[in-house]
Amino acid sequence: MKRNIYNSLILLTLIFLYSCSSGSPFEQEPPRQLTEAELKEQLHNKECRFPQDYISGNLDYNNPIYKNLFSTKVKGLKLKVDISNKATLATFKDINAKVQFFSKTGSKILERKFVIYEFIEPNKSISYKTEIEITNQQFKDIASASWQILSATCK
Repeated sequence: MKRNIYNSLILLTLIFLYSCSSGSPFEQEPPRQLTEAELKEQLHNKECRFPQDYISGNLDYNNPIYKNLFSTKVKGLKLKVDISNKATLATFKDINAKVQFFSKTGSKILERKFVIYEFIEPNKSISYKTEIEITNQQFKDIASASWQILSATCK
């Protein structure tokens, strides 16, 4: 019994040493260099998987829409978004975004989602305007806003 264990240990040691040597049949070939086209495809796929990492911008929301010319009652809000695409290769389109409005106490007053139906090419910026419905009281209570990109389609 001890002899079988001793022989097994020797055998395992020899296998280990043989696999660590330079001429081992278990040794893998060194990885081949990727072509420029393959590298570009990898980068494009990475950028397309994580559009939020490459799209950013600023939101302006200070333009109310009044019920009529003589009224001080607000029925909507004009949003202007300046968006930049910092990707190297990916062009994005149909960007889903969310805007949230907060009171001066930090409470969420309103949340709206919208889609930006534009193409944003790599290293370019665009301005996009849209409108949302909002009540007069909600408009009066707004102290701040934030927005974020939820998703985007890669062209």
